[in-house]
Amino acid sequence: MKKFTTVVAMVLVLVIALSGCAGNGSNTGKTDTPQGQQTQEQQPQSQQTQEQQENTGPQQQEAGKPAEQEAGKPADTTQAADPTQPLRPMPSHQDTLEDRLPWGLDFGGGFEYRDLDVNGKFRRIAAQYEMKIDDIDNDPCYTYYYVDIHGDDLWAQVVAAGRALLGDSITSYLREYKAEDKLEYAGFEIFEYDFKASTFKGKDKDYIVFSIPANWEPDTATFVIANDEGKLLADAVIDKSRQVTLKGDDTERYMDSAGNANYFSFNEDEITYLVVSQRVDGVTYLKEFRLDIDGDTITSVETGKTYTTTDTVPDVPGISVYY
Repeated sequence: MKKFTTVVAMVLVLVIALSGCAGNGSNTGKTDTPQGQQTQEQQPQSQQTQEQQENTGPQQQEAGKPAEQEAGKPADTTQAADPTQPLRPMPSHQDTLEDRLPWGLDFGGGFEYRDLDVNGKFRRIAAQYEMKIDDIDNDPCYTYYYVDIHGDDLWAQVVAAGRALLGDSITSYLREYKAEDKLEYAGFEIFEYDFKASTFKGKDKDYIVFSIPANWEPDTATFVIANDEGKLLADAVIDKSRQVTLKGDDTERYMDSAGNANYFSFNEDEITYLVVSQRVDGVTYLKEFRLDIDGDTITSVETGKTYTTTDTVPDVPGISVYY
């Protein structure tokens, strides 16, 4: 009897051992963990928490906002935006005008202005000149400027900015005052006769139009249209690097005080400008367009008039409209 019991026990041990081998051999859906590497379930809780923080970033990170944005980097605009957050519009052309002026301007060289009555409101178009004192000794000598519109219940709205070349007389004048350490008493005006401003009767209300003989490069002029709240509606940059004599109806209105072609004209009742249409056998043809304004919206209409010249005309880009 004891012998039989011993045999049964040995058989049971053998069966259990064979069942264990078969179970390990049939587990083909799992891979063995390499020696020294733990699974996530086997890792200590503190290590799991550390890895989660490294993968997800700060716990206070706003939902839907890329981690790069939290770190001060620009967000990837190709990623889906948070539908609950409105998109911030890009800065407009007018918003960036003053930002184009360089840092470190430490001398206010002067100002010029023109006053208008626009829709019963006082509006001043003011050109402010600023420069670096060290630049007074440079040849050529430039001043930077910006033009703003302000007045009754209106904070200054910058509508133009650039730099202007100072002539020999103004440059000598500033150098004398600098040498005597009296720059605080120095001041100048450079736009003078070619700083023109007028109201313009739109279909709904009056608008502001003005011109200055500068932009960023020498021999240029800028033509600007704005509404009575100082919103920049349109502008144009004119290259006056070549002496051009126009032939056509009332060409004087397209000239500046020095006899250079401006290619634009304005008064209270009309704004017109010229665009090169063709060049044939040494003759350049320029078509005239008229601007209409209604509700801050500008439209351009061909007048049917054509001007010609045998002089070399630089490219006339036309009007840049922003609204």
